[in-house]
Amino acid sequence: MFNNKNKLSLAISSALMGSTLYISPFAFAENDSAVSNQKEVEVIQVRGIRGSVVKSLNTKRYADAIVDAVTAEDIGKFPDQNVAESLQRITGVSLTRNFGEGERVSIRGTSESQNRTLLNGQAVGSADWWTNSAASRGFNYTMLPSEIVAGLEVYKSPEADIDEGSIGGTIVVKTRKPLDLDANKVAGSLLAQYSEVSGETDPQASIMYNFKNDDETFGALVSVIRQERNLRRDGIEAWSWADRTITMADGTVHEDVYSPGGGGSAMFSQERVRTGVTLALQYRPSDATDISFNLLDSTLDADNENQNFLWLPERGGSQYTDITIIDHDKVGRMVVGGTMGLSPDGTNILNETKVRNSQLKTKAYDLKVEHEGELWHSTYQLGYTEGTGGSQADRSVGWVGNYVHSYDTSQVEDVKTSYGADPKDGSKWNLGFLRYDSNDAKDDESYFQADFKRPIDVAVFSEIKMGVKYRDHSRFNTKHTTQNRTDLNWSLADYSLSMPSDYLSGLGSSGTLRAYAITNSDKVRQDGDALNWPYEVLKASTFDIKEKILAGYVKTTIDADGMRGNLGVRLVHTKQESSAFAGASGAELWTTQDKDYFDVLPSINLAIDLNDDLLMRFSAARVMSRPDYASMTASTSYNVETQTGTGGNPDIDPFRATQFDTGIEWYFNEAGIFSAVFFYKDIQSFLDSTPAFETHENTLIRISRPSNGRAGRIQGLEFGYQQELLEGFGVSANYTYVDGEAKDKDGNDVTIPGNSEHTINLSAYYENESLSGRISYNHRSGYDSGNDWPGYIDAYGQVDANITYNINENLAVVLEAINLTDEHTFSYQEEGVEQALTGVYADGRRFVAGVRFNF
Repeated sequence: MFNNKNKLSLAISSALMGSTLYISPFAFAENDSAVSNQKEVEVIQVRGIRGSVVKSLNTKRYADAIVDAVTAEDIGKFPDQNVAESLQRITGVSLTRNFGEGERVSIRGTSESQNRTLLNGQAVGSADWWTNSAASRGFNYTMLPSEIVAGLEVYKSPEADIDEGSIGGTIVVKTRKPLDLDANKVAGSLLAQYSEVSGETDPQASIMYNFKNDDETFGALVSVIRQERNLRRDGIEAWSWADRTITMADGTVHEDVYSPGGGGSAMFSQERVRTGVTLALQYRPSDATDISFNLLDSTLDADNENQNFLWLPERGGSQYTDITIIDHDKVGRMVVGGTMGLSPDGTNILNETKVRNSQLKTKAYDLKVEHEGELWHSTYQLGYTEGTGGSQADRSVGWVGNYVHSYDTSQVEDVKTSYGADPKDGSKWNLGFLRYDSNDAKDDESYFQADFKRPIDVAVFSEIKMGVKYRDHSRFNTKHTTQNRTDLNWSLADYSLSMPSDYLSGLGSSGTLRAYAITNSDKVRQDGDALNWPYEVLKASTFDIKEKILAGYVKTTIDADGMRGNLGVRLVHTKQESSAFAGASGAELWTTQDKDYFDVLPSINLAIDLNDDLLMRFSAARVMSRPDYASMTASTSYNVETQTGTGGNPDIDPFRATQFDTGIEWYFNEAGIFSAVFFYKDIQSFLDSTPAFETHENTLIRISRPSNGRAGRIQGLEFGYQQELLEGFGVSANYTYVDGEAKDKDGNDVTIPGNSEHTINLSAYYENESLSGRISYNHRSGYDSGNDWPGYIDAYGQVDANITYNINENLAVVLEAINLTDEHTFSYQEEGVEQALTGVYADGRRFVAGVRFNF
């Protein structure tokens, strides 16, 4: 059995490395019978972009479930810096970008945390670098660059032998195997990336080497990547929009008006250094036994700083002296402007800087043993994964002044401000506070899995597979903080730098604050780090979650004349411990709440051949997704300056749904397809998230906490089209429509987090023997983030392009462009209230040039 697989793997791997070869289209079948039953091998040529299209289509065509795929050739040809940006080309997949780079994905209108990412079929630990990031189950794809990946498969309908935990879909990331590649194979790239907003050019390099012995019984593959990126993001922000009672300086009271908690002009900059190492060892002592070990070690150094000049209504006890109120059809009376008088304590304006040292690490170790016995094929898998990191030092320095000032949010994507003192004059702003914070997170999982399968001949069933899996998973988070230092007598004049002259280019208006004194972060580090900082645990933001998960499954393969698929059931028991500090501020006690639940998850997938080129699919399943970590603890994550945050609830239940899919796929030639799928998800257990004001650190903060209560549904249509129009020229397009509906506990319609109604992907490619190119457009309509901040994310579309010139068979010149049309991201508190801006940001274009080599 391994001999046959090895021949197929060698053929595939040669294609992944850019070689020309001949291969059967059945090599990409999901089950072995599709290969072994094929007597006459149809030969097709697999080469370049067109070859990758053919391979991806064959993966989709011969899968039993509803699956889409991207091969390594696709990843290499797309202008994608990480795996998330490669996934956005797939029908039904939506991408969330942060700082101009793809970070998280959602599938078919579900939130990011309701989808799973598996590396070679197993979990991958990940964390976040920002101190106030809410702990999410969604995988952080900034830790997974495209260079280390052989292929991606997106399972939109589940199979019983794939880990549970997803309502939207499961993404399986596959790495290469050394015995599938040529001996002494070397491949890699040397690239330079220019970021338009920061004006920086940064190096990127990757290299892969493969060894195997003459007997092809042992192989070792190692790959190393290093990517640097100096980024800058310019933005205009506001936050904490809510219904408030406003008392004017003259005693006039305005009740129940929708107003902001503050805002400002912000400049974020970050130096990202991403290094990654993968090691794959494979030992095949006989045709019946295969042993493999995979290691992934990825590190992201993400030191950053955020410079803000903030207007904060009613800070320091100041009051409005003038106010502009409009009538809005959704939120009623709404404040879109006002003038603030002097404050009694002399601090009504804040120039704030955050200077952070951040680092993330992701590690994964996996040992897999396969054995082909006389009757049973057995597989054993043992492994551990760990994601750690956060902000090791988060310095907050606030410079304050007391001046009359005003703001105006009446224009969409803009905030106009005026100040009674020159924001560029550092002598006008004295130190109001200096504080140090740190955040440490750990996400880890140990697992053991055993699978057994054998052929059978019972009715329409040709194979039975069964298995058991145990996972010991934990997520820990702790935050430390210090008291504010207010006794240093610093002045911004001694720490100030000038704002870059191109700041906010293309954003805002003539009334937008574009120049203010920013803080010399190096000097703050030097002087601040020299002080004595007694840290204390911020109890509200510390938690520990433990999950012990035992799962078992049975799955049978359906193989009848003109029909194939599988039928199975997965049984899962989850034992959960959620620990956090609970109780009134100052009297918190470490408490643990236990919860356990059992899920029965049946699934069926059918593929019916209507004729040689036309395929109909049907699937049905029961699925579940566990809540976000931040949602299932009594802890709270908040930002004192923005007065917003999120909290948890250890009593909430998992998300559960029943889903159905039916579709048609027409393979009108080897590189062409038209597909249409209807999907329906009946979700029994959405969560309500109700914001309320709570007091933390003597500050009134708007906190959103979840509760059980509402149900909903997600239904939609997916359309895909791909064709080679002329020799060397082809196009692909897909469109996804999602209709999501949910009710709150009072029966009112509410939005479903992460649900974009429309997603569009368009690509065109051209290639000949020496030149290949691709241009792609990705669009996602607006959606609710599910968080109080940033709130509702407006529609976004981006154009990327790639050109490759092959100097010879071993060397190619690469040119890439990301965000060619210089699109901006825009968010506001809730759908339909665009004046309630929470952020408009410019990340700019990026351009990449360099060489790829293959020997």
